[in-house]
Amino acid sequence: MQINSIEITNVKGIAHQVLDLGLLPNKPNVLVAPNGFGKSSLSIGFASLKKSKLELDDNNYYLNNKSNKPILSLTIQDSSGMRTLTATESSNAILTEFDVFVINSQLMAKASILKINGASIPKSSLEIAPIVLIPTIPEKVLFDYSLAQERRDFGMNGKILSDIKNVFSSAPLLDRIIQEIDLSKFEQVKVSKSIDAVKKEINIQSGKSEDIRKWIEVNKLIELQKVDELNSLASILRSFDSSNIKTDTESFLAAFQIISVYQRLKSNFRKAMNYVFYHAERSYYESTIASFNTTRHIIKPKEDKKKGLIIEWPKAHEISNGQRDVLSFVTMLMKANRSFKKTNCILIIDEIFDYLDDANLISFQYFITTMIEEMKKQGKNFFPILMTHLDPLFFNHFCFNRHKIKVAYLKDVPFKSNANLLKLIKKREDPLIQTNIDKHHFHYYPTGVDISVDFLTLGLHGPWGDSQKFHQFIDDETRKYLKDQSDYDPLAICFSVRVKIESLIHSDISDSVKQQKFLDIHGTKKKLEYCEEIGHSVPESYYLLGIIYNDRLHWREGLDIIRPVAIKLENLTIKKLIRDLFLK
Repeated sequence: MQINSIEITNVKGIAHQVLDLGLLPNKPNVLVAPNGFGKSSLSIGFASLKKSKLELDDNNYYLNNKSNKPILSLTIQDSSGMRTLTATESSNAILTEFDVFVINSQLMAKASILKINGASIPKSSLEIAPIVLIPTIPEKVLFDYSLAQERRDFGMNGKILSDIKNVFSSAPLLDRIIQEIDLSKFEQVKVSKSIDAVKKEINIQSGKSEDIRKWIEVNKLIELQKVDELNSLASILRSFDSSNIKTDTESFLAAFQIISVYQRLKSNFRKAMNYVFYHAERSYYESTIASFNTTRHIIKPKEDKKKGLIIEWPKAHEISNGQRDVLSFVTMLMKANRSFKKTNCILIIDEIFDYLDDANLISFQYFITTMIEEMKKQGKNFFPILMTHLDPLFFNHFCFNRHKIKVAYLKDVPFKSNANLLKLIKKREDPLIQTNIDKHHFHYYPTGVDISVDFLTLGLHGPWGDSQKFHQFIDDETRKYLKDQSDYDPLAICFSVRVKIESLIHSDISDSVKQQKFLDIHGTKKKLEYCEEIGHSVPESYYLLGIIYNDRLHWREGLDIIRPVAIKLENLTIKKLIRDLFLK
């Protein structure tokens, strides 16, 4: 699919415009136009789309005249051919096929009247509009899971059941269960009888818990696997990293408990799930906003009985423009990401380059490219449309996926790098050392290696052949950086951040087999994705810092590999994320 053109009539400052664009899905589409052209009018048109019509505020009609009827049309082309989707004051064909979200400046003017000595004195101020994150707070329904109760309900050998409380607090796991498993099938007579028969046989066995589990493995596992829905549920449970669900038998025993809780709660089971999902969503917003918050204020979502879960911001004069812009932008982008349900999605970002400074474009780039990757994986046609009056070639670090631009550094920073480190990066792909340094030097590995002889053979700094000494060097440079010294080595910070993140995630994995698989995976991002696949929550900041740990760590002849990193490291948001990382 592609969007060939957008036609807009009678919206704000636009009487009529047809924009021939040829917008492509899953690529950043940048619309560049001078101020006064009508970019904000275009964003207002998309923001005014309601479910069944195009509804403008009174002051957004062309010439402020309500008789100027607004129209917004998209001409699209897909496998069905070319067609036009139109929204008017009485109809809306656009939202039948597209989800649409608009991000623009959250600043608003607020007027108040001060009473001084009996006189009324008007006063105006700039404030950041509150953002509604979740419009409805779900009913507080909790899972009434109790291991003691489950053991009693199971029967004489309930002692074989392990505590699976963590299952009922894992939003990803519960979401997968509700999406893939029809729990109502466990109430069908045939399925219920099969499960009850196995339980009855288990309860007449004698011996220790370990002996009974072994008996189940030998005598009943194949029978349990033949119950399709039960086998699917057990398989899902086994895929997550839990100290109490490692074997096939343990996964079936955990499945028995989930079925028991479902049958006890009935309709409240789904309500309890929704409450877990809500808290996971709330925690996601809280942690991500905290990661980007460099202000002195505590900024976090709060519940409002009428509006839902909202973010209220400090007054505009209490925080810097850069802090304000990155916080409001990231929050709106998170909200946008969670609002897209349809196959076709449009994200309008109005004048993003005007209200995010150059350094904060690092965050902007990360979130947009991540959304594109996520949407592509889901088979969606995602159209991020970025509108600006400035050519994006002027902005540092503005690089989406494989699209390259020439970067002009408008603000320089002091930087240097150890000549030995540059030499090591240049030689990193030499077959004599590549495998060892990739595993032990440039990534986290719980055991060290000493290849000092190989280093000397290649003319490298000998002591660094010992991976522990190399890690000591990059740790020392990180301490300089976090103490605000100017003589740190930017490239050392790249390696140090990568090693630290991988070590923290590795320590979270309880299963030794899964730990080794984590270590064997190549690439930090793929390691983090694996951790999420097995049920671990990975902070958004770990992915964002990929802008640091994935950058400039390979030698490119004739290319300055130090200065880009140094500039990024001086960004306040990046520095806070790294400081928080090393406090863990």
